[in-house]
Amino acid sequence: MNDLNAILEDLLNRMVIEDMPEQWKNARFLKQRMIQIDKRGSVGERFYLLTLTSLYPRRVEYRDGDQGDWDLKIGRMKFEVKTASLDRNGKFQNEGLKKDGDYNGVLFLGIAPNDIYMYCIKIGNIDFDNKKIDHNGVHVNLHNRGRDGLAERATGAGYKCDLKPEQMRKISTLSELQDEFEKEFGDVI
Repeated sequence: MNDLNAILEDLLNRMVIEDMPEQWKNARFLKQRMIQIDKRGSVGERFYLLTLTSLYPRRVEYRDGDQGDWDLKIGRMKFEVKTASLDRNGKFQNEGLKKDGDYNGVLFLGIAPNDIYMYCIKIGNIDFDNKKIDHNGVHVNLHNRGRDGLAERATGAGYKCDLKPEQMRKISTLSELQDEFEKEFGDVI
């Protein structure tokens, strides 16, 4: 009981097990849950950077997520990337969708314990006025975080959008990613 390091280490080991949903134990993508929560989005940004660069060489521009509304740009199209891991309720919770953000489309990346999901949408296909998405088979309500329109990049600004795996496309090949991407953006890329 005198070694405080050992006490804290043991406590943390037990808390991680208690806090971790059963579906994530021994999962293929468990490390996503171990990344600091405000850095998890970088995984999605870099994932799309790598995959889309292989599909559209020399056309993809990347901007680290802390420097503006958009993360990736292909031609004139600017994309906001939203990354979420599957929560206890079986949803991917995405925050910070801005009605008037400097982007034309959103690339959602859902990381489940052993699977990858994606959903793409043009900003014009999001009904911010009625707080919903009703597009390509996805019907979800948006939740205004009460801070949309702020000039600064405030945490929680914009809208929250929860997607379920069945509302997204499960992908495991570059071809599947390309099909899903071009289904929404093929006419503008």
